[in-house]
Amino acid sequence: MTISFETQRLKVDEVSGELASVERSLLLEQIPKILTPLVVKNLPPYFHGITSSELAGIWLDRMLLDSRLLQVKSEAHKLIGFLFAYVENESDAHIGYLLTEKCWGKGLASELLQTFIVEVAKVESWSKLIGGVDVSNDASANLLKKLGKLRISPSS
Repeated sequence: MTISFETQRLKVDEVSGELASVERSLLLEQIPKILTPLVVKNLPPYFHGITSSELAGIWLDRMLLDSRLLQVKSEAHKLIGFLFAYVENESDAHIGYLLTEKCWGKGLASELLQTFIVEVAKVESWSKLIGGVDVSNDASANLLKKLGKLRISPSS
């Protein structure tokens, strides 16, 4: 089942692998604006260097192949980030998220993850959510610990 939900300030929808051409083009234009060097600093190498629509297409195709990818939009319907879940053995979901720099420090990540936890419990049979975070990313590590429902694992 497709994951889709709203919070007080966010609208979150799963990205379909079968995007319409216009939708895909718009998304590919926006991805490099989201995956800036500071935003992807603590993420795996394949998140880095996405500076064009062509590279964004390669990244998007990989994400759709490997994970459940959700786009995070603001109240104004502007793309501000992504949430992704790599499902393992149909029971464990390794999740990650990223938000644009201007969205940091506003409680949006907390709002996003709290609601995600509640919503996926309604539609998925995952028994465990595992949040990986680089040890140098204090803000994300603290958030995941605060949520308490996620096991913190060092990301590779």
